[in-house]
Amino acid sequence: MSVRLLTVRLIKHGRYILRSYCHREIHANILEPNPLRTRSKRGFPLPSSSAAANATRNAPQPQARSAPSPVSVLPRNGVPSSGSGLFRIGQQARKLFIDNILSRVTTNYSEELRKRATRKLFYGDSAPFFALIGVSLATGSGVLSKEDELEGVCWEIREAASRLQNAWNKDEISETLNSNFTIDDLEVGAPIAKGCAAVVYAANFKKGQKESSELGSDPEVPPAPSAVPTAASASTVWRHELMTPLQNMSRFVHNFGGSVDNILSYSQPSAASDFVGAMRREQELETERESEPAGVSPAMQSPRLAGKLESSIDAYPLALKMMFNYDIQSNALSILRAMYKETVPARQRRMNTAAEEWERLLQNQTLVLPPHPNIVCMFGFFCDEVRNFPDGHLLYPIAQPQRINPQGYGRNMSLYLLMKRYDHSLRGLLDTQELSTRTRILLLAQMLEAVTHLSRHGVAHRDLKSDNVLIELQDDKSPVLVLSDFGCCLADKVHGLRLPYVSHDVDKGGNAALMAPEIFNTMPGPFAVLNYGKADLWACGALAYEIFGMRNPFYSCSGGLAHERGELTYSLRNSDYKQEQLPPMSDACPPLLQQLVYSILNPSPSKRVSPDIAANVVQLFLWAPSNWLKAGGMPNSSEILQWLLSLTTKIMCEGRPQLHPAAAGQRAYVEYLLICSFLARARLRRIRGALNWIQNVVAP
Repeated sequence: MSVRLLTVRLIKHGRYILRSYCHREIHANILEPNPLRTRSKRGFPLPSSSAAANATRNAPQPQARSAPSPVSVLPRNGVPSSGSGLFRIGQQARKLFIDNILSRVTTNYSEELRKRATRKLFYGDSAPFFALIGVSLATGSGVLSKEDELEGVCWEIREAASRLQNAWNKDEISETLNSNFTIDDLEVGAPIAKGCAAVVYAANFKKGQKESSELGSDPEVPPAPSAVPTAASASTVWRHELMTPLQNMSRFVHNFGGSVDNILSYSQPSAASDFVGAMRREQELETERESEPAGVSPAMQSPRLAGKLESSIDAYPLALKMMFNYDIQSNALSILRAMYKETVPARQRRMNTAAEEWERLLQNQTLVLPPHPNIVCMFGFFCDEVRNFPDGHLLYPIAQPQRINPQGYGRNMSLYLLMKRYDHSLRGLLDTQELSTRTRILLLAQMLEAVTHLSRHGVAHRDLKSDNVLIELQDDKSPVLVLSDFGCCLADKVHGLRLPYVSHDVDKGGNAALMAPEIFNTMPGPFAVLNYGKADLWACGALAYEIFGMRNPFYSCSGGLAHERGELTYSLRNSDYKQEQLPPMSDACPPLLQQLVYSILNPSPSKRVSPDIAANVVQLFLWAPSNWLKAGGMPNSSEILQWLLSLTTKIMCEGRPQLHPAAAGQRAYVEYLLICSFLARARLRRIRGALNWIQNVVAP
């Protein structure tokens, strides 16, 4: 017989026996004190038996299931009956029954006592408890330590820097975009760049729009001439042409893998663009020469024409990116579902009804990236029909719909991203300009800050390369660097940066040459996981070679032209290289930062520094006292906090008026952005970790 069955039978039969002996219910008398016993203990005389019997007769009859008076167990004459021994046995049995059985089964009263004690502690007599906490806080020991107080000051610094950073990141364009915004509200200029899955055009709000005046567009500057053929002429041009393999490559890459969103280098336009641009310049030159007075020499005419051509692009402060749509049906919801990664850095996310529906479906799965000075400024996105934009029949004929190009394979609707227009890509800047060592260090610091921002918010870019890093030039100042092209990013709210890799169908990312070793070497399996926590940081280490004027060690130059020039080189394979095989960096890179790059490129992610520590090392190299970077120069927490407070005071006093880059004071605008980004995530523990890493490197 089980214990449970025995307990049930004891409860049932014991209750029946005791009720027959005592003639009363047990449950109502378990917790009620005996009034006679209580009265005698307090010193009051017990009532006589006759008085007790009269009181029992005159008392009103109790209701159902109520306990009778305790004196009712006595006989009328007050003398116990002959069965008093049996009665005592029943009392003892009752006591044992209560102590051993009902105390384990009946918990309602104990729960009520616990609830009453909790209410008294927090809502009643809680003064002694909180008074003890107050004494501990006042004495400075017990609850809060010295480190906690310093971290509290760091929290205030982070809040102040975050408010200033939010003020810098605020823009009026994203706030004015609404559900009525369409492609007809924009004036589309000349193409800027073209990739395998997108094309970028210079754009501006139309002159009748409110935003055009806010952006300061010059109405006297003529827009770039548009060479848009009509539908009839397009039909005649493409009637007898066939697709070349190069034209079909973008469709192949889009459908079967590769980078979904590659903005081409701004300094490397295609041959078709160069040819069209040259023809335009020749036509404008002829028009300018005809309109010039007879006395003006040809040497004077070309500078004036060059200045006019340079000012034409300044009339378009925006960039409109149109995605190529080959196989997604032409409705906004389907397009947004398929290309939602492109919109991760967007600031305005509810521009139309379809976007709101998409947000409701994906908000539990997709992360949203907050604005940051080193992340591309994407004002918003919308879906609209594909138009016949300038040079479309030359740059992307296969992506055009058949209503524009009869030989095209594109759909009628696609996704548009409205962004800020930037001047160069990182590759274009490094190829066209000579940069100082400090400028190169600032570029590396900005890239690490951007990757740290992604890592802190659980986003991985997965397609970092010099073509996807854009540059905004300042007048005689250091350039501002931003990360763009989030088409291959990982922004999964469910899995974070650890993506289950159960089959080869899971996409690892875009650029295989700059894929971290732990991602490249992972094979699919039931328990396999792709950990992207330090993958973007590894790509930054490879790009650091390019920033400091060297060849990327993971790119090879084995083409025919390199072979003819004698420049045949081979690259390291990210799958099996050793850290000792990394080539030495140039002398333009300081020794401390060289060791940082070597640590970032460690094949083992466990031996690699974290993105936050790497960004802190470069920030300390730029702004910290020089003795902190020497052996034995480890500061204490108070000195670190004093340094942080001085940086905060500097950007609050000098950086607040400089909302416009041209108004910067002694420091460059990008330096204020870097310091503010550093202070917005400053923690003593992380800063001490970076200082410990520096001390380990510089130690003799």
